[in-house]
Amino acid sequence: MKKTIVLFLFALSLQQMTAQSLLLQTLKSEADRNLAELKKQPIPAYYISYRVYDINAYSITANFGNILLSRPSTQRYFNVGVRVGTPTMDNTREIKESNESGYANYNSSGFGTLGLESNPAAWRTTLWQKTDAMYVEATKRFEKVKANVAVKVSSDDQSPDFSLETPEKYSEKPIAFSEAKFDPKTWEEKLKKYSAVFNENKDIINSSFSFEIELTHKYFVDTEGAEIFENRLTYRLSMSAAAKADDGMDLPLYKSYFAYDLKDFPSDEQVINDVKWMSETISKLRIAPVAESYSGPMLMTGQAASVFFHEIFGHRIEGARLKSEADAQTFKKKLGELVLPEDMSVIFEPQLKKGYGFSLSGQYVFDDEGVRGQRVEIVKNGILTSFLMSRSPIEGFPGSNGHGRGMIQLNTFTRQSNLIIESNQPRSNKELRTMMLEQLKAEGKEYGYLMDQVSGGFTTTGRYMPNAFNVSPYLVYRIYADGSPDEIVRGVDLVGTPLAIFSQIAACGNDYDIFNGYCGAESGSVPTACVAPTLFVKMIETQKKARSQSQPPILKRP
Repeated sequence: MKKTIVLFLFALSLQQMTAQSLLLQTLKSEADRNLAELKKQPIPAYYISYRVYDINAYSITANFGNILLSRPSTQRYFNVGVRVGTPTMDNTREIKESNESGYANYNSSGFGTLGLESNPAAWRTTLWQKTDAMYVEATKRFEKVKANVAVKVSSDDQSPDFSLETPEKYSEKPIAFSEAKFDPKTWEEKLKKYSAVFNENKDIINSSFSFEIELTHKYFVDTEGAEIFENRLTYRLSMSAAAKADDGMDLPLYKSYFAYDLKDFPSDEQVINDVKWMSETISKLRIAPVAESYSGPMLMTGQAASVFFHEIFGHRIEGARLKSEADAQTFKKKLGELVLPEDMSVIFEPQLKKGYGFSLSGQYVFDDEGVRGQRVEIVKNGILTSFLMSRSPIEGFPGSNGHGRGMIQLNTFTRQSNLIIESNQPRSNKELRTMMLEQLKAEGKEYGYLMDQVSGGFTTTGRYMPNAFNVSPYLVYRIYADGSPDEIVRGVDLVGTPLAIFSQIAACGNDYDIFNGYCGAESGSVPTACVAPTLFVKMIETQKKARSQSQPPILKRP
């Protein structure tokens, strides 16, 4: 019997490997065949890439002790990239608008669905149709690029449009969805138990619990010779609850857990304790005072500091953005300069699955341009030393360091991966709080703020609008200079400009926390992570959060 099982599993594994090899071979042969033909056209193509995401997932959603959804899903998506012209100037180049208010992003319609069955003939037909359409689109845009170059002023950065990279061949053993050892019924019961806790609190008007396991087989081939196959198996448990204050302000709370192995997930007891804490906290928020606009010192916990750095700093060191004439290019000319305190360093490590005891959701081996993800020390001892790079070169950085990323539906762009903030002179939480209180007393302020948890934020990096940011915390406390107990408040948004607030970062803690989430930008939503210590910032600015004008529910919750 055991021998039969072993033979069956071997046959299944062989079947998966054969399907993987078959798809890679089909992608490669079709890319080469199409390029050979398109090179002969009046406007020749010089590069074709194919990306495929083969996704198997299972999603469960519950609220108030009831399962709302429990189902599997299977999709196979692809994206075609076609470049015409030459690497020096091709169809992806920025087109400067006549009103000088921005530029036309290169964002093609190369996305489509590929047949789920192992049918090379059908795959080839689908790829041929989309490749032909993308070539036509590329030639039209290339004509606009040439016309734009002829009538507009020269760009400050004369770098090529596409970098030359050494192609790699890399293939992992395919993971089958069954290897996740996932039991839907077990997780349905878990979510019912977790979500039922909110039944006890009538202040909560809406809640959601979701669990998703997702296995993605990522394929990449191009006509330079790259052939990549990579697995990505992830687990994510998310919970949220919302209340509404009497004045109409919406009060959401969120928490999520992320792992690459179910063994790294918290116990039922820990999750239920977190749910109870969320329930108690949301009731406190309902009756908490609304914060007024404020400027002064602030402590940021590691989770809050993670979002803060991601939004304020991370987007401003993405190389392709620094090439745009419409971008403010905040840090482009600051290489070799002190941009943070001398004890701080900022590192991106895309291949790191775990760090400081956390699973990091921004992990990958190869980026979406077929380049191996590399460790990049952006800031070392406070000094700016590098940028994140895709295959869009900028002055002084001719090559990629593996940060060309994008949703399968969109073209790639330079994007963040796993961001880690470090300090070689960390302070304890007690020391940071003492520094905060001393700063408050020196300024004669009654209180400062502790930003504990953050839902997200956004930033503008263009030069035609204020180069500002807005970070949206949902859990903020007042810290009183006279030692009175901390007080929870609501309605706070952290706002400002990057260079001003960076100059006010004074110290880092020795405790770390993580924000595992998704970042949305030009190439869509991609998973990222940031690990950061608690920060003490001497001067920040807040404003009142936008408030809903709808009234609280008239009827009491059953």
